[in-house]
Amino acid sequence: MNTNLRDVFGDPARRRCWLLAKALEASPLGEALALAKAAEAFLTGCADAPPEAVAAYHPAVSQLSTLIH
Repeated sequence: MNTNLRDVFGDPARRRCWLLAKALEASPLGEALALAKAAEAFLTGCADAPPEAVAAYHPAVSQLSTLIH
């Protein structure tokens, strides 16, 4: 499947699904949910994300952010 990331990241629901799917490729469900949530918070600038959650997954979140630029 060739996904246009601009389309995915332009739709919040699709973005969250994509983030979770990518996180599930490398992590079990519990960790993948935390990773996807941290990535969503990072990408949207949400202040609700606990800093330790973002810090724990910083390399993965950074890698995800480079995919959309």
